[in-house]
Amino acid sequence: MNKLSRRTILSLTVRTYFIRIFYNYNNLFGEGLCYCIFPFFESCGVTKRDDILAKHLETFNTIEYLSGFAVGIILKNSESGNVDLEKTKDILSSVLGSIGDRLIYRLIFPVMTLAAVNKFVISGFKPDMCTWTVIIFLIIFFNFFNFYIRYLGISEGFEKGLDALKIFRSSGYKRAVYLLTAARNILTVLLLVELILYLKASNILLFFFDQGLKL
Repeated sequence: MNKLSRRTILSLTVRTYFIRIFYNYNNLFGEGLCYCIFPFFESCGVTKRDDILAKHLETFNTIEYLSGFAVGIILKNSESGNVDLEKTKDILSSVLGSIGDRLIYRLIFPVMTLAAVNKFVISGFKPDMCTWTVIIFLIIFFNFFNFYIRYLGISEGFEKGLDALKIFRSSGYKRAVYLLTAARNILTVLLLVELILYLKASNILLFFFDQGLKL
């Protein structure tokens, strides 16, 4: 089987949203991984959950937003020997964690937050309709991206195995990282400028300056 049915991919994608619920300090995302892959084995006629748990209920770490790649690649390699499967899991634990931290927590989340805060400052710290529109748009955009990257990870991971991770070395991905980095830096500078202008216009800076002179 080189490809998964769309129904199976959708089922797996939805389950990855709950992988964080099973996180614990004994096997990290191990239980969540087992929960995510059950639909695949059920679609293949494998109903013995004890066998699945015995093979996959091991310590495994990932980042929830890129867990689709982990699920797809692990399913691709599930028929291989235990040694190869463990090597695959080790690679995924380190690579996906590193990529996810940089892409999601250091770029996408900061850009979204800074964009919303910038608009809030521009509106004079008043949540007007335009500010709410920007926030709602950012939330919708991120959730669309979140679903797409999970779906893509499962589909590409199952079809290509570890080669699916090459997408994070492609020119398109590097260009996206460059643009996100530039956007984060520009929004940070704009926020600082906007705060200074707001404080100046509100005479707050002058107040603190006068207090400093008195001291």
